[in-house]
Amino acid sequence: MRRFNSEAIDREDLILAFRKGDPVRLAKAKGHCMLCKGSPVNDAGLCEGCFANLTDEEWNEARHWIEGRIA
Repeated sequence: MRRFNSEAIDREDLILAFRKGDPVRLAKAKGHCMLCKGSPVNDAGLCEGCFANLTDEEWNEARHWIEGRIA
């Protein structure tokens, strides 16, 4: 599934969102997941369900946010 919610970002853009940073910061500030708009969100801007379904490549980008390397 490319997008879980019409207001969310496209799954194909998730890695770019992690690299850009602004979408992650916005998701954290609003408290809504970047992919499905669910809440609460973690430090990578994703809800628990979406975070659990990351691919290896997506996880490699998200972990920088989770580990606090990027704020």
